[in-house]
Amino acid sequence: MIIVAADGSADFVRIQEAIDSIADERTEETVIYVRSGVYEEKLHITKPRIRLIGESAETTIITNCDYAKKLFLSGEPYHTFHSYTALIGADDVSIERVTFENTAGKGEEVGQALAAYVDGDKISFRDCRFLGHQDTLFTGPLPPKPRDRSSFGGPRDGIPPRPVRQYYERCYIRGDVDFIFGSATAVFLDCEIVSSGKGWVTAASTPEDVQYGYVFIGCKLTGEAPIESVGLGRPWRNYAKVAFVRCWLGPHVKKAGWDRWNERESVEALAFAEYGNIGPGADIGERVDWSKQLTEQEAEALDVDRILAGRDRWNPRAALADRRVTLYLAGDSTMSNYAASIYPRMGWGQVLERWFGSGVTVCNAAASGRSSKSFIAEGRLAAIWSRIQPGDYLFIQFGHNDQKPDEARHTDPHTSYLDHLRQYVEGARARGALPILITSVQRRSFDEQGRFTDTHGEYPASVKRLAEELEVPLIDLAEKSKQLFLSYGAERTKALFLWLRTGEHGNYPDGVMDDTHFSEAGAMEIARLIVEGIKELDLPLAGLMQE
Repeated sequence: MIIVAADGSADFVRIQEAIDSIADERTEETVIYVRSGVYEEKLHITKPRIRLIGESAETTIITNCDYAKKLFLSGEPYHTFHSYTALIGADDVSIERVTFENTAGKGEEVGQALAAYVDGDKISFRDCRFLGHQDTLFTGPLPPKPRDRSSFGGPRDGIPPRPVRQYYERCYIRGDVDFIFGSATAVFLDCEIVSSGKGWVTAASTPEDVQYGYVFIGCKLTGEAPIESVGLGRPWRNYAKVAFVRCWLGPHVKKAGWDRWNERESVEALAFAEYGNIGPGADIGERVDWSKQLTEQEAEALDVDRILAGRDRWNPRAALADRRVTLYLAGDSTMSNYAASIYPRMGWGQVLERWFGSGVTVCNAAASGRSSKSFIAEGRLAAIWSRIQPGDYLFIQFGHNDQKPDEARHTDPHTSYLDHLRQYVEGARARGALPILITSVQRRSFDEQGRFTDTHGEYPASVKRLAEELEVPLIDLAEKSKQLFLSYGAERTKALFLWLRTGEHGNYPDGVMDDTHFSEAGAMEIARLIVEGIKELDLPLAGLMQE
């Protein structure tokens, strides 16, 4: 694994330097983890078997501002295919949680300006963003020849075209004119396709002998473009194939749906199709008569695995699923697991996995009685470091025992507490994992008038300040649990904690009144608050949740 950090704290400062350091002759995948930062680069990925992972698509940004009307020193224009921010020209590349951005501006001012030029086979993107205006995302290869000059130009001009397959899952793609274009067979699953102005979403150039072109499944077409000002697509070449299946189409979509590109193409050779779309732009009553409404059977045949399989049976969804994400939990007794012998006492971390599918494993390392200090001193954090991988998560919640006066556990909320938490954050980042800070869950603490009282002092506020300082995602569980307990009130809140009457449960024959530790019902409610926080932060982890 190679780690890139713009601030100089890792193996490389620039992503290209990391790629260039990789040996050409490799049989195994190389992982490059990119920490949050703005990387002003013109990126070239021309080595196969690379997995590029950003810390977050919102904060890991690769940006450039080249454009078609820009001139080389020779006076020749860049044209479309030199204008890219990133060229992905190798096979077997997967990219997660990265933004590709071209900031050159609108097409009427600068011409085409690609955010990404994707020309390899078996390329997959998950939770990525592609930001531009005209021609944001080019899915190679190039068509056989250009219409208006002798060559296309660009780094791939003259290379014999070949069929390539690409997969985009939960991606955000923004542009205006022909902003998804090219000859690839590409599936877009659960993506948001954003039209920033009048234009066309697609301009496909599917080769005649290729069965599938672009297939959008379960996508959402949104944007600021005026009502009925955006076409679903127009053909860049005669045999263009595009299908929108079970997508949501906004009011900016034209009633006609599709265009012919100034009638330069024969409509008989086109395959522009829809099925089961909804939303204000999905009305098919005025669609052009040469587009097609698929039957249910035809739509079902547009299966991701079938479209992308090829002779080698490529299955990007299975490959991504095999890379299970592990969610590590570091904390105290309110988070930890408990044996059946002390049920119904449970920690919220014990039940968290119930919200996730098979792609997520929860590794709960929390332990009773531990503070941010003693957890480290006992080697518990070192055990996490020995296992955590790029793309994993570390959820960090302490404070209950940091307040205790004994030397082994006590930390000062303004100094040593923060020093210890920094070790968790920096250690996770150094290993390519994403740290999440969590303020201490509240105890059940009501006065005689039924008013809630906070028992954590300055610890939660210190966590918030640290999260802001280090730009770490924060779940304010102190505030969320306070509001939950207020909604229940002093008496009903007992049901969320380990309050049992004498003889009520065999594990506690004498009963128990515990205002710190949760019952199963309480653990579930606190876990729901954590899930709520994950969704509010819009973490990629949210996309792996079960309903």
